[in-house]
Amino acid sequence: MGDEGKPGDCVKVALRLRPLSKKELGNNETSIIELEEATDPGVTGNVIISDPDGKEKPATFAFDIVYGGNDQKLLYEAIGLQALKAMFGGYNGTIFAYGQTGSGKSWSMLGGDGELRGIIPRVNEELFVKIQEQI
Repeated sequence: MGDEGKPGDCVKVALRLRPLSKKELGNNETSIIELEEATDPGVTGNVIISDPDGKEKPATFAFDIVYGGNDQKLLYEAIGLQALKAMFGGYNGTIFAYGQTGSGKSWSMLGGDGELRGIIPRVNEELFVKIQEQI
């Protein structure tokens, strides 16, 4: 295509860290993960994983999007809306949720009612709005 160097036209990797569950909190468990959040395009976020025993140095990993909050709208705007815009620009778009059982994939993608809607219902709503605008 000749535009390979254009920002935004490549694979983006996002990480969403769910809060500790009630069970984990009830067991007095603590997180060994620290986030340097980034949801704006062009800003890289970091995930720092510490050894709970303190024997090893913390490991840092960079991602295009790093999010640890519970604001479904912000997550949609950082991931879903960007993919939808690219698709309307003629690019293929895929949002792939991967992770361990109980890690929050379904919550991120489907969410709940009202403002707790996840990426899929928000993308569907915006998709039909954009289609209606073009009719």
